[in-house]
Amino acid sequence: MLRRSWITGLLVTVVFLPHSATGESLSAMIGLDSALSEYGIEIEAVSTSDFLYNARGGREKDGTILGNFDLTFELDTQRAGGWENGTFFLYALGNWNSGGFASDFVGDLQVTSNIEASQAVRLYEAWYEHRFASDRLSLLIGLHDLNSEFSAIEYGSMFVNSSFGIGADIAQTTPSIFPTTALALRARIQPTADTYFLASVYDGIPGDPSDSKRTTIKLSKDDGIFAVLETGWEHGEAGSSDYYKLGIGSWLHTAEVENFDGEFHDRNFGVYLIGEKTLYSEAADGQGLGAFVQFGYADENRNQLAYYWGAGLRYVGLIPGRDRDEFGVAVASAWNGDEFIRFTRAVESTPVERTETVIEAAYRAEILPGFVLQPDLQYVINPSMDPSLDNALQLGIRVEMSF
Repeated sequence: MLRRSWITGLLVTVVFLPHSATGESLSAMIGLDSALSEYGIEIEAVSTSDFLYNARGGREKDGTILGNFDLTFELDTQRAGGWENGTFFLYALGNWNSGGFASDFVGDLQVTSNIEASQAVRLYEAWYEHRFASDRLSLLIGLHDLNSEFSAIEYGSMFVNSSFGIGADIAQTTPSIFPTTALALRARIQPTADTYFLASVYDGIPGDPSDSKRTTIKLSKDDGIFAVLETGWEHGEAGSSDYYKLGIGSWLHTAEVENFDGEFHDRNFGVYLIGEKTLYSEAADGQGLGAFVQFGYADENRNQLAYYWGAGLRYVGLIPGRDRDEFGVAVASAWNGDEFIRFTRAVESTPVERTETVIEAAYRAEILPGFVLQPDLQYVINPSMDPSLDNALQLGIRVEMSF
């Protein structure tokens, strides 16, 4: 259980601790990274733990600890002595929790922790990518996380709430995202230095719905496909003074699935828009203020959520002497569609609100090389759009260790 006094004390400690190192992982410090890199091998392990406590409102005043372990292996075929322009990637994922899900206590729809998943160890991604024509074109095949490239924003990546990774409008369709991925064929085209085009086709039903803890490639005509397209403009790198990104995407899901009305439908679709930009840059590299926006629409005849929007600000190096620390505030709002509201009120005779809105504030601080603490606060307005639930206040701390 997280206590307010402990969180307050930890916040003070984080803010006034001197920055101790350059941010290298432990393996980099001992030279293991450089030794493997000579052979084209990159290995990374990251352990993330969320200590979360619902202090007020929601379903129940209680807390839990969520754990996530990422182990990735990347092989550059050319540096390994093979052919040019190829990359193999493997990603193992492990999840656990000490007392259930945070969403069980908060009662929210958007999920306050982006590492919330059933307890399991699984193969998460396994793909091969080949690049052509001076990297202007690349093709990828294998188990692939849609959100690693589609609807992806850098300035939202520090936040804990799931919606700042991928919008709730897309997530509600359970595509190939955390924690279960699907077989995919993806193409990326970069016509110019600042423009890109992404297209991918995924198995329409990731994994095996009857056994969600196991990695499964189970192809069936009943699965349909999940197709997604995104095009946009991107210049510079996140944190640089000239960075910006604007992306427009659409998706089509052809699997026949049971929707909110209890009927089976297919041909689900939606569109989305993402954008981010550096607003202010300090003299030091990477320090300054950046902003992001998200907007999505899903067919309200097929989905509970018809609209989603999110926006946020992230500042790197806000406190003097803490040049790598990040501070951010963001808002995410999911909107029930008219058809869902009519069905719920008329057919099920259940009152329902229009929106669920989350406000999150977080401070990410690297205490030691490879060791990060991130106090986090989330205020959830209308959890699950259920008028019987009071607004919820979740207090949390994320602990991250890289090896």
